Amino acid sequence: MEIFGLIFILSIVQSLFGVGILLFGTPLLLLMGLNYQEALLYLLPSSLILSLSQVWDYREHKLEWGYRKNFILFCIPALIGGLFLGLKFDLKFEIKLVVCLMLLMTFIIRSSSKMQRKLQHTMKNNISTTLTIMGMIHGLSNMGGSVLAPLASSLYPDKKRVLAAISFDYAFMAGLQLLFLIFFFGSKLEFNHIFSAALALAVRLLIGQKIFIKTREETYQQMITFFILSNAIILGLSL
Repeated sequence: MEIFGLIFILSIVQSLFGVGILLFGTPLLLLMGLNYQEALLYLLPSSLILSLSQVWDYREHKLEWGYRKNFILFCIPALIGGLFLGLKFDLKFEIKLVVCLMLLMTFIIRSSSKMQRKLQHTMKNNISTTLTIMGMIHGLSNMGGSVLAPLASSLYPDKKRVLAAISFDYAFMAGLQLLFLIFFFGSKLEFNHIFSAALALAVRLLIGQKIFIKTREETYQQMITFFILSNAIILGLSL
């Protein structure tokens, strides 16, 4: 029941920001005593089905600068490379430290409108590099959402395009990771894993989506900034 309660709460978070189930769920389920593979079997289907529903809802929103194409060309190969490297080397501490510092820097930049414009300009001109880094981080540690949220919210000013970008990326990454577990590790989805996915989707449709619709654009960007700082603090405490 604790696992389902956690997925319930994190599904609301992911409904708002596009990330949350994997980002926060992975370390929390590990602390609850699950091994890494079992934690992913609960979280990946939940994250995947929720992200796919967001992809469908925001499929008509245009993402400039070839975002989707760059994601497939640069992020996916880096994600696969990170997954294989993660099997050989335990770099979770180092990745956490890098991501924590990156998030703190992003929070400081987003606190200044002038610096935020510079961040947006930098992101636009280095989309392929940023997506490559995100894919590698996600493959190694499941924390790619830490990079993805600041990237999408810096590139796009309106909340629907932010979610369109994040959900597109997360659906691809969760689907690829799930296939990787099933075909390379022989993992099998059980009833509890399927139920978790159904729960995540229901929470988004019944609760999360309504909160998202009622949130004003300015408030949403402030919430993203707070989300980035909270993520940095949580990561810092876990080091």
